[in-house]
Amino acid sequence: MQIFKYGIVLTSLTINELEVVRNWRNSDDVRPYMQYQKMISSRMQLEWFNSLNRISNLYFVIQKEGEKIGLINLKDINWKSRTAEAGIFVGNRNYINSMIPVLATVTLMEFAFDVLKLIGLKAKIGVTNNKVIQFNESIGYQENETQSNEEFHYYRVNANQFYAATAKMRETLRKLNANRFEIVLSEIEKEELNINEEAIAIPELKLTICN
Repeated sequence: MQIFKYGIVLTSLTINELEVVRNWRNSDDVRPYMQYQKMISSRMQLEWFNSLNRISNLYFVIQKEGEKIGLINLKDINWKSRTAEAGIFVGNRNYINSMIPVLATVTLMEFAFDVLKLIGLKAKIGVTNNKVIQFNESIGYQENETQSNEEFHYYRVNANQFYAATAKMRETLRKLNANRFEIVLSEIEKEELNINEEAIAIPELKLTICN
């Protein structure tokens, strides 16, 4: 699957990107902010990838003009409660402080709420990671009232909270004609994710089904 919007592309993670993602994940720019902080071997990475349920775990490589930048995901999707956990990390250090992670996050959340019809997302953030906390709060996330982990806390957001918090930013992008939305997926992915074109009311969306 590929998702195009805001000048970036989210492409489904394949086995070909595993080593790139593993090196990002083990780097000093990423690993210290993760709950699991041990080094990940190639074997561990492959075992993790092979264990993924592709219907309830969607991982995408973030790309800009063909350059790979990071990984973003919706994992543990519960199709009954219409909820999932979202996550992102930037492995290409040239883009850590750029707008690309912001645009990738907004794109994924629009896909989650408008296309997959999820009603809520959660994110797990380290309590000392103030920059990420502030960003998540700026796009509508709110901290859970009760927490079971002292080092990492969960934040939650629903569609209304997200769209209210990001209204000005998305309007600016619309005026810049940067809101073209295109999703390319296979017939199998369409059926697995239960994507119904008639139920997606997004004027700028182009949905392409390929063999």
